Amino acid sequence: MKNTVMKHKQIFLFIILVALALPTYSQNKIGDNPTVIQPGSLLELESLTKGLRLPRIVLNDVHLWTLDGTPVTGMLIFNETGTASKGIYYWSTELTQWVRVVNSAELAALVANNTTVSNTSTDNTLTTTVNGVTGKGVNIVNNNTLNVTNGLLTSTVNGVVSSPSVNVLTSANNGLSGSYGNVQLGGALTKPTTLSASVGNTLAITGLQQGDANTDSLLVTTPNVGIVKKISSKSLSTNQAKSIAYASANGQILFATPATITDIKKIQVYRNGISVEFTKMDDTHIELDPQAACYANDEIKIIQLF
Repeated sequence: MKNTVMKHKQIFLFIILVALALPTYSQNKIGDNPTVIQPGSLLELESLTKGLRLPRIVLNDVHLWTLDGTPVTGMLIFNETGTASKGIYYWSTELTQWVRVVNSAELAALVANNTTVSNTSTDNTLTTTVNGVTGKGVNIVNNNTLNVTNGLLTSTVNGVVSSPSVNVLTSANNGLSGSYGNVQLGGALTKPTTLSASVGNTLAITGLQQGDANTDSLLVTTPNVGIVKKISSKSLSTNQAKSIAYASANGQILFATPATITDIKKIQVYRNGISVEFTKMDDTHIELDPQAACYANDEIKIIQLF
């Protein structure tokens, strides 16, 4: 027993001496060119004919840590014979499971077979849900600029200009009306409006119907201004009635008209050849202004137009 203990002490002392004799480095390299190592490498392997073989673990349940010690993130293993998919795995403490490293071909198949994507829009906000996880909403339309040039409307949405442009009518007023993009003549004037004609640029209206001089009105213009007005065609009639009477006494102002009064504006009264003011008393009599009262035998001429 004593010899056995002594032997163990000798072996332990030998191991310590060997460890002290070996050089200690913060970086290590195995394989070719052992003296050439990258500054950032803790452990570097170099070989043109040899590779790194990871520990082969029988992995049946990816959620179960079967190695020694407590789970640690980043631990690498290779599953070759377990019921889980064959391949390289690393442990994720965040997911609490072994995560298999897949290649691009496998990734495409996994995404196609196991990914559900849906989009939802509310007002101007678009949200995307991938496998039950909804991302932050984003604007569908960040900016939209409308521009009208020469009656053509273009819309620029997120920097993309619509094509082709759309013919639009922006407004129609002051004697014009708009309907479904068409401008039509007809409507109320909203401000004083002048049409300027000249010798070369005349104004004409064709296709007019035949009028009736007894009922229709005539268009006239104000001198030097050109404002269009209307008057009754009867106002131009040359038919008239005339009466001459003599005052029977001083101060007389009431006189009979030659016909029934229909329009006071169509009556003219002269006292001794001078036009005087008057007022209508009834349908057949006028009264001179008091300042134009007659003396006996003054001549009163009344002309009445029709």
